[in-house]
Amino acid sequence: MKKVILLILGIMILHACGYQEGIVQKGEKSFIKFTGNLENVSVQLDDMDEFVLKSGPDSEQSVRDDNKLYQVSPGRHSIKVFRGDDLIVNRILLLDNQTTTEVIIP
Repeated sequence: MKKVILLILGIMILHACGYQEGIVQKGEKSFIKFTGNLENVSVQLDDMDEFVLKSGPDSEQSVRDDNKLYQVSPGRHSIKVFRGDDLIVNRILLLDNQTTTEVIIP
């Protein structure tokens, strides 16, 4: 009986000493948020095609939701914002992983 008890205690002790190792790493992504005067505004990010930010008199909440966040990879990005044919913002953004950068449009 003592041998059985010692065997069970030995198994429990060995099982309790198990060691698990691991690293949780979040995906690499950053976000850009546009705020300010969004009327008649288009954006060019790096060498990609321009896209238009929505603005208008319809539901203000839906306009805010449409321009909420744009996901990009971390690193250096060139951003140009045009109103009509005029360049109104020309910046270089350095984005860290898991951060949101706000671009205020005058």
